[in-house]
Amino acid sequence: MSVKDKAKEIITTCPYKIGAVGSYPAFLIDPCILPLNERQLTEVTGYGKYSTVSLKSIRPLPHGHYARLIIAYLTTEILRRPERPSHVIANSVSDLFKKVTGQDKISGGTYANFMIALERVFDISFTIEPTKKSKEQFRKRGFFADNDNLTGDYHRLGQYSAKYKKVHYTPSNSFKALVAEDNAIISIDLRFLQLVRNKDLVLANDLYIYLVRRGYEKSSISFVPWETLHKDIFQNLESLSLSRFKRRFIRALNFILTCHPHAAVSIDKRDRGIYIPPSSNLLRSYKMDSS
Repeated sequence: MSVKDKAKEIITTCPYKIGAVGSYPAFLIDPCILPLNERQLTEVTGYGKYSTVSLKSIRPLPHGHYARLIIAYLTTEILRRPERPSHVIANSVSDLFKKVTGQDKISGGTYANFMIALERVFDISFTIEPTKKSKEQFRKRGFFADNDNLTGDYHRLGQYSAKYKKVHYTPSNSFKALVAEDNAIISIDLRFLQLVRNKDLVLANDLYIYLVRRGYEKSSISFVPWETLHKDIFQNLESLSLSRFKRRFIRALNFILTCHPHAAVSIDKRDRGIYIPPSSNLLRSYKMDSS
């Protein structure tokens, strides 16, 4: 399916009807703490629904489209099969690549980048401190699993060579406890994240998930100033002037609204920020059919 056909499908077909609704961890998007591009960051801390969210890695943190798609796919898998401690999610890493990205063909360069992202996602450790007055914390070595593994040869440096072997997924108990919390998981349209990867608009990826989250957790229209958007979504671009930041933001928003013409997200007439309706319709088709 071409990029143009994928965009048309998102506009005309409800994701619920074709099983395209996936999930994404709220603590990664409120605020957005995954780097947009590759940087030498090995640790990052953010504040939002939780008082403190920290990600750590022995190497640079995962970044870009592939990392976000992998995380979305694995989060979706754990919610679809919460009772299973471990199960096969793909017949090979090549098969996993096709499922995660929606691509039928794999080039050497894209596959290599996917493998790097896959390795780094599994290498992350995270710590979450809830806002409740409690000492309970989630700490994990390995982002999603007690024994995260891709069945096959695993080297000390974390290189995976399981291209032709089945891929097993073993979610951790701590991550299961986290996703069971209210508002800990955001529902998203996986097709749109795949389309954004083809368009190479990482900011549109994060902005889309952010808008879904803000639109569904409020009971009334919410106003978000430019400064808050910059802090929550573009914290990796703090050095940008406000005018440059707004140009990149509007470009990403326009792409989202092209694929979701009834989203009803709008920029304030005084250019102070944006309005997000209580139900942003970012998980609905053009015809508003969610049956």
